[in-house]
Amino acid sequence: MRSAPLALVAASLGLAHAGPAPTATPAPTLTDQLDAQAATVAKARDQVASKRDDRHAARTQRVRLAYKLLRGATSPLTVAPSERLGVARSRATARLLLARDRAEEALLADELGSLDQAAARIARDRDRAESPPVDLRLIRPVAGPIARRFGILVHDSTKAVLSRRGLDFEVDAEASVVAPADGIVRYAGPIRGLDQGVVVDCGGVWTVVAKLDPPVVATGDHVEAGQALGRAHRYRVYLEVRVPVGPGGLPIDPEPYLVRK
Repeated sequence: MRSAPLALVAASLGLAHAGPAPTATPAPTLTDQLDAQAATVAKARDQVASKRDDRHAARTQRVRLAYKLLRGATSPLTVAPSERLGVARSRATARLLLARDRAEEALLADELGSLDQAAARIARDRDRAESPPVDLRLIRPVAGPIARRFGILVHDSTKAVLSRRGLDFEVDAEASVVAPADGIVRYAGPIRGLDQGVVVDCGGVWTVVAKLDPPVVATGDHVEAGQALGRAHRYRVYLEVRVPVGPGGLPIDPEPYLVRK
């Protein structure tokens, strides 16, 4: 499996921290996430297409006016000497505006092309997402219970809507943390908002184990399920699973794939 750029993976691993006792709502599925992306791209495309059509209509009108101006007096002899400078300036302005219109239409056409490519990529990713990795089996990275689950949370006191992309396990300080599955370490080190962590390419998915002290494995290492990755930094260990669709992958709920050690 080709890995996503590590910068994209690491940058997209942000975690919204909730206060006590948040209320969970059903988590969006992978196809839900891709459908939301597709809707955003479609809306942007409609806006760009409308702007392009408006620009094209304005340019058509400007071309007609410019044609009259540029072709209306083909010989300096037909223009009074006192008016020649003004006509020359008008012609120059008309040419400048037409050139600007052509450049703007070209930029809008390029933007539409990029949005079409994005829509096609999302459609391909959605086809892949229709077949989840049903054979995926993960062992728990730690022995503690799940403290916070995957999904959309509404904080009880602030009513803020928060998104959790993984699971938090409750652990003892400096508890041993192990790899959930066999794979290749693609990144080991600091992850913004998650202390230190390890990203493992497991073939069909990426697993992210974080909230660690400095990992004991390095980028490029092969790890086996149950192999030590490091120790818990505090009293929580984080697990995230990403399906490799799109530039940085998309998170799925790890809990259905967990098995006992």
